[in-house]
Amino acid sequence: MSVVGVVQAAIIGMLLVWSLWRTACKLAPQSMRRLQAQLADCFAGSWAPAWLRSRALLWQPRSTQGGSCASSCSSCGGCEMATRVDPLAPQVLQFRPRQTRDA
Repeated sequence: MSVVGVVQAAIIGMLLVWSLWRTACKLAPQSMRRLQAQLADCFAGSWAPAWLRSRALLWQPRSTQGGSCASSCSSCGGCEMATRVDPLAPQVLQFRPRQTRDA
């Protein structure tokens, strides 16, 4: 295998791992936040060199308990939505007139 093939395989592998990580963070945010915290705690041990411990502090996941994101997505479970919507409640349709084209 040539050097170019090894570099290409390494780049594709890193992109695959990154995309799987991002997808898992979107689909299972609480599980991935726990995994990220465990990895950061592992790398922040007393056995680790100082540069790795300082990086581990940066790898700690951001806290979502304050609800400061204000996106109301409720995917992380950290914020309370301001308005709870009953999924069984009837929804009111609002019709708007079709915009006419200028000829």
